[in-house]
Amino acid sequence: MLNTIRKEGFFVLSTELLEEFILDCQIRNLSKRTIETYEININIFWRWVNQSCDFQEVSEIKKIHFKRFVLSMLDKGYKETYINTILKALKAFYYYLFSEEYIKENCITNIKLLKEPTMVIETFNDDEIKILLSYFNKKDYLSIRNRLIVYMLLDTGLRCSELRSIKVNHVYDNYLKVCGKGNKWRVIPTSKQLQKEILKYRKARDSYIKKIRSNDIGDTLFLTKKGNNISTNATIELIFKEITVNTNIRDTIRCSPHTCRHWFAKTSIKNGQDIYTLSKILGHSNIKITQRYLESMSSDEIIQKGLLTTPLSVL
Repeated sequence: MLNTIRKEGFFVLSTELLEEFILDCQIRNLSKRTIETYEININIFWRWVNQSCDFQEVSEIKKIHFKRFVLSMLDKGYKETYINTILKALKAFYYYLFSEEYIKENCITNIKLLKEPTMVIETFNDDEIKILLSYFNKKDYLSIRNRLIVYMLLDTGLRCSELRSIKVNHVYDNYLKVCGKGNKWRVIPTSKQLQKEILKYRKARDSYIKKIRSNDIGDTLFLTKKGNNISTNATIELIFKEITVNTNIRDTIRCSPHTCRHWFAKTSIKNGQDIYTLSKILGHSNIKITQRYLESMSSDEIIQKGLLTTPLSVL
């Protein structure tokens, strides 16, 4: 009975601390997705603590308990990348607890992230890119909008949430202004092909929206069939699901908006873009994230890129 009371007390305390941490994240204006990720992953750890340990205070959790947690996750077959995501959330949480003096020692600081296996990032081939670019060829509003969405994802490497938030006045002659993770603004260059598609869409958009409603069209670039803002990423995911069902894009490739981002990054590197500029364009907070694309290039791709810049070939 005493153990039950202790566990219930610890559960209430840990829940209250997590709620306070989440509130602090909201005050700091972290993205909704980041906050949700923190909450989900920290709760995974709390559930393990409640099932495996008998604590009354958060300060009773020591370095060895984090190591046991990691080992238990490995024993269950979870991948290193997944475990590292949980550890990163816990590090942020424990930094908050330490800074607010709920704990005297931040014992997770020295817990190292697991070494992750090098992943080969598979993307679309040239034929599949042609399929994507030519799929929406009708003249109705949604077809023109969907065509531009595909063009923009391939030409800019945008995240879905970033694409949905673009305003009309964020579009310039040869670049876009984008608000990404952490409310950080960045600029992204655009090709002549994309600029042409934007002009076509803007014309179709203004004409279509004026027909379905007489009030202000609004300042968001991409709108739904009813003239509203696209509220979730699912709408964009469905565009690629339609293409998947009706074309012969390989089953081994996930036809999705994020694969467009992978294709943009790898193709930019193959075309000679330096990794630091690419990191800025993609909105990565850490250059190591961008390096994954460089590391996943095949030997043939490295040779072809290297032949363009061998020192003696430019003499």
